[in-house]
Amino acid sequence: MAEHSTDNFSHQVPAWLNDQFFEEILRKAENDPTLQVVPGCELRPATQGDHYGSVMFRTAVRYQSKRATGGEQEIHLIVKTQSTAEGYKKEVSKGGSLFAKEIYMYTEVLPAVVKVLGDVGEDFEVARLIHASMEPNTVIILEDLTPKGWLPSRVCIGSLEEAMTTIRNVANLHAASLHLNQQKTMDLSANSIKEILCEGIVLTQFSTRFEEFCDAVGKWDDCKVFTEKLRNLLKSVGEKYGEVYTPNPPSLGYNVLNHGDFNWKNILIKKNSDERIVDSILIDYQCCHWGTPAIDVLYLLDVMVDNGTKRAHRNRILYEYHRQFSTVLGKLGYMGKIPTLVDLQMELLRKGFLEVMHVVVFEKFKFETLTDTTFDNFDQGNPDDPCYQNQVFSSIIRSELPALMYRGLLDQ
Repeated sequence: MAEHSTDNFSHQVPAWLNDQFFEEILRKAENDPTLQVVPGCELRPATQGDHYGSVMFRTAVRYQSKRATGGEQEIHLIVKTQSTAEGYKKEVSKGGSLFAKEIYMYTEVLPAVVKVLGDVGEDFEVARLIHASMEPNTVIILEDLTPKGWLPSRVCIGSLEEAMTTIRNVANLHAASLHLNQQKTMDLSANSIKEILCEGIVLTQFSTRFEEFCDAVGKWDDCKVFTEKLRNLLKSVGEKYGEVYTPNPPSLGYNVLNHGDFNWKNILIKKNSDERIVDSILIDYQCCHWGTPAIDVLYLLDVMVDNGTKRAHRNRILYEYHRQFSTVLGKLGYMGKIPTLVDLQMELLRKGFLEVMHVVVFEKFKFETLTDTTFDNFDQGNPDDPCYQNQVFSSIIRSELPALMYRGLLDQ
């Protein structure tokens, strides 16, 4: 039986995550019926509790095999399961749609993306899928890449140079998905996160945060003109947020498969000796969504890179993303009209309410320590939160609100 650590997450470790389970899945993954797990693998938290769609564990499984030379082997694994504790995580993941989507991504979509990109000389790395199932238990198990030098990203990317690999990765994903969908290799249009984000508990809590922001920032004399406009938008947050996640019709704009939760916590990075990011890969494909590329691109600008990099290089980031996107479509032999940079800019304006949400609701995330219970407390609202007195946060907000207004995004 696996030994479970005794910290405050241990009650969430399912009893079926034991040595016998790991032995069965590894035998299948390695196609080796002689494989035997060495008893006593320890499950540890894989995150700080800030992953809202699942509960994640990390473990190293030692095993022996008659086929292997060199004695005992070891494999490092990431285990993702549904939360059993009452609260936000359980509510969001109920029904298993997030897990079903990610299983589909790892078993069908991502292998196809890797292949078509590899065929034209473009690299797109993904973690190896070891096991995935919805029955009898909902679980996804991936190879843990940290022993291979990949590190979790703890903060927003702080320079254009360091952001380039991530810009390339999301552009490659978008281009490959557009090509695959056009070729009818697979129908990606059924992928949607709208039903989770734009209604129910998530929308309620985002709306509460929106109102909290209006109450708090409305006390700043120099921001009253902005919060008056935001209060008008608050009346239709659900409708406007839903419009962002409604796919474009054929007569207007274009659609790609978005990562959908494209923030700094959902990449792994490699650094050089100077502690500079030199490579990155995307992780966590539970929120993939077929729709406007503005979803991922605005996440790239507002959430993936830090505010200083965004202010200094916004246009360059968009240019580099589009250059990679259009180049790869050309290499793939895409038969349709390749969207122009102007087309992308139009998408960012038409779906610009997402950028409003990023400033009003999501910016505060960067200044909070997220835990298992953070999301459970969102519906309370706290306009007296000390974050609103933070000089860095207030400086960003005072910079972003005029920019939103000047682009017409506060008058939608």
